[in-house]
Amino acid sequence: MSTNGSANHVMTAIDVDMRNVLRANKTTLTAVGSESTPDYSSFVSGISVRSIEEIDHLIDGLQGLREKLNSDGDRLHHAITQHAAFSQSIVELTKIVSDGMTTVSKSDGA
Repeated sequence: MSTNGSANHVMTAIDVDMRNVLRANKTTLTAVGSESTPDYSSFVSGISVRSIEEIDHLIDGLQGLREKLNSDGDRLHHAITQHAAFSQSIVELTKIVSDGMTTVSKSDGA
């Protein structure tokens, strides 16, 4: 998974949101006319709200990834433990068979 692609996608989404806010604000200012002063506080507030929402969305996504990584790590740990126990059983079984074959070979030769 590439974090650069994700970061570029997030930056693009934020840029698009900011452009949309700027266009909406520009349209409102043009419609109102030049005799009134623009409401910069609502403009900044709108950008701040969008930024906070995007950050919250990213945090949620990262927490989901953390949970997935933890569960995958637990699953892999369990699988590795089972594989190690199985491998040890195979080694022990191979030794038993080898010892049995040695005993049979000695019996046939005697």
